[in-house]
Amino acid sequence: MLNIQIDNPELENNIRKTYGNDLNSIAGAFSEFILQQKIKQDIGVSIQQLEKGEAEPLEQVMRCIRAEYE
Repeated sequence: MLNIQIDNPELENNIRKTYGNDLNSIAGAFSEFILQQKIKQDIGVSIQQLEKGEAEPLEQVMRCIRAEYE
């Protein structure tokens, strides 16, 4: 289990305004945010690989993406 402490009153207020005290909603939104960040990082790596000429066949890439995110 991971516990996160928020030391930013403005951020805490925004979270409470949006989600109230519903910890499941807060956890779900945080989980979605982390997944989006991971996807952005993966896209960044892919762009770097393309720029270096290290492209992989599309079929292989799609198979890996499905395995990771489904």
